[in-house]
Amino acid sequence: MLGSIVVLLAPSLLPGWALASVLDGSGDRVRKALLSPALGLLLLYGVSGVLLLLNMWSLWSIIIAYVILNIVAWRLVHVRHEEVAQRSHWQRLEAAMHGEVSETITTTISEEARVQLEFQQTRHLPLMAVSIAVALIALLSPFLQKYPFGVDWIGFAVLSQQIATDGNLMLSGTNEGFWTYPPAFPSLASLLVLTTGIDAGQAVFHLGHYTLFALLIGLMGAFDRHGSGAYAVLSMGLGLGLFAKTFDSGYPSMASQLGLIVGVLVLLRPSHERQRHHTIGLCMALVCIAMIHPTGAIYLALFMLSHIIHGFKLKDEEQQELVRRFAYVVSAFITIGFAIALIVIAPRLFEEAVFSEYGWQGGRPLLVYNGVLLLLGGFAAVGLRATLEARVITTWFACLWLLSCVHLVEGLQNIPLLSLLSYTLYSMALHAFHVPLALLVALWWSPNSRLTPFVEDMQVRWPSMPEPVSLVVLSGVLLGALVAPAIALSLAQHEELMSVAPGDDALRDRLGELKGMIYTENMHWGYVWNAPEGVETTSIPTLGLVYLTEGEQSNATRAIYANNISYFQSMEMNHALTSPLGTIQWELAVSPYWQRLIEVDGAALWVLMPDGDGDVSVLHGLDSEDCPACVARLDPWREHRFRDPMALGDERVFLAEGTEAQVKVSSTNPASKLCLTYEVIGQVEGLYVQSSNGLERPFHALRQDAGYHQGCFDLDAEGTIEHLNISWKADEPTRWVNPLGLSGRDDVLIDRTGVKFHWIEWQGVDA
Repeated sequence: MLGSIVVLLAPSLLPGWALASVLDGSGDRVRKALLSPALGLLLLYGVSGVLLLLNMWSLWSIIIAYVILNIVAWRLVHVRHEEVAQRSHWQRLEAAMHGEVSETITTTISEEARVQLEFQQTRHLPLMAVSIAVALIALLSPFLQKYPFGVDWIGFAVLSQQIATDGNLMLSGTNEGFWTYPPAFPSLASLLVLTTGIDAGQAVFHLGHYTLFALLIGLMGAFDRHGSGAYAVLSMGLGLGLFAKTFDSGYPSMASQLGLIVGVLVLLRPSHERQRHHTIGLCMALVCIAMIHPTGAIYLALFMLSHIIHGFKLKDEEQQELVRRFAYVVSAFITIGFAIALIVIAPRLFEEAVFSEYGWQGGRPLLVYNGVLLLLGGFAAVGLRATLEARVITTWFACLWLLSCVHLVEGLQNIPLLSLLSYTLYSMALHAFHVPLALLVALWWSPNSRLTPFVEDMQVRWPSMPEPVSLVVLSGVLLGALVAPAIALSLAQHEELMSVAPGDDALRDRLGELKGMIYTENMHWGYVWNAPEGVETTSIPTLGLVYLTEGEQSNATRAIYANNISYFQSMEMNHALTSPLGTIQWELAVSPYWQRLIEVDGAALWVLMPDGDGDVSVLHGLDSEDCPACVARLDPWREHRFRDPMALGDERVFLAEGTEAQVKVSSTNPASKLCLTYEVIGQVEGLYVQSSNGLERPFHALRQDAGYHQGCFDLDAEGTIEHLNISWKADEPTRWVNPLGLSGRDDVLIDRTGVKFHWIEWQGVDA
């Protein structure tokens, strides 16, 4: 992780410093130090995305581009004109901040400099240090675990590996076609792959969490301009939205929020303080975040629209003219964006209906992930309604909320633009409302905020949060900040939450011994992002819009179910890769035409047996009747499995740590080996299985680390086994917070360590 931070920070710090100087000439070193990582990272994203879009991406091209970017930034920061009249507006503002007096420094500049100097002198530095410590928690997870939770990261990793290998978004493996996906995030992750040597999955993980950290301290720097920098991060801690999105590996939509930092610097200032370079900075931000994810561009565009709406309400003719010019620029960008969406992307969604996986995002999901912020933001909106900044943010939030209504027409077909919008905003409760509400609360929370009256002499009703309320809210945020690392440490011991089993990861390291086509399951655990050169896999993630002209996934899957061996021989597809999370293994295990070549904890590499002389297994799913001491629990991956030959259903039997049980395993078929597929929930102290008869060795210790495993036991040819007795070293389970209980994929929030039993397999069955 440290290497990834260095690779990202080194080329971005100087460009970020330069952009911070241009957008806010009144910023001192503290503010620029907070803004530089975020603004520089935004520029890195933009440059990397543009190079890939122009089909010019390579390690050397991106290094050259970053060197040029740093040279331009250096000249921008260090070159000063000897004649004061030739200085730009932001350079004159810098001079005023240092006490310089000249004819070019207008009254407006002097007043802005005076206000900003007061903010800098009254900073609450201890509270800012606490806020930075809170932001650092975002970097903790990559230090504790190898891969993230969620499923989206696998698709990003596949794209990143493809870019690192070939410099494009053409489909990988046996597939022909291309991905249509915003290029910035996977291409920047590819840079980490090529420079640090980590695999694409880790690169995506590191980049996502570093981006969240940069976003948090960047918002602190942006709101320091309003005297409420520390409170911006603390306010972000009152919501779960972006943190939940990051935990679930939805990194690009979270990363696209970086552009909102530019929006805060430019749009929450009086129109007479905004210059042409501010508008140019906004346009650059729009381009950069469009390269990351369209959601950020939509949110920033609505922010700009809100600024324009309230700008036209001002009675000052000069300010209205400035707003009018700005509106022309905004209209041009929105028109271009709509044109690209309508002409290039939307036609490919003509057959798709409006999508609503998580329901209406402006309803219950909003309350779940940002309920506390919504409550405090409501008080802030009422209390600060006499100020221009609060009105702009409140209108911005209202526009976003109205945008969520697209999900109310779920299922509507043949309107490509609505379908595209719904696919873009499908989880917007996590990433649309968090920042606007947090910024509104921060303005109200800070006792030093100095806001612009919407109408002259208009009185602000509640200028700041009451001190008792402030102490309670601050205590809650700090308590959450203390609990968050403990939860992160706990979750790092729960690999069963991951969409790739431990055996899958270990087995993929062995793929370098093979060449040619390998069948892989078309599901999260089947997508191989780190396939070695010469190995072609059949499955690809359907990330973004996939244009597939040719592929073997469907043909190969049908051939497996039909035992069509001639197909595999003609394609020279002699191997298959399966995960214990998947279903294809069940078909291969009972087929005489496939044999396990390598097996690691339930993950298997299979080899084709054309003569049909492979070992045949008998499978039996375990349920509550087989384990009376167990309880039925929802399977988190139930919606991702489409075949159920053992009638396992949507539930699995769960046995809490410390609870002894007897599992029925009797079989009528003679066999040489009995294998138990189980899933350890958390890390347990000791898990044992024994049987008084039927096993060659009566006592076995099972794997104790979290995740899917398979324990195999040699059978005694002279005995008959009917039960497996399960025992533990510990007497009681450990409690832990299961985030899947909050998302609905599981039915328990305060969970217990233990084991889930999935199925048993009788290997070496007599034909």
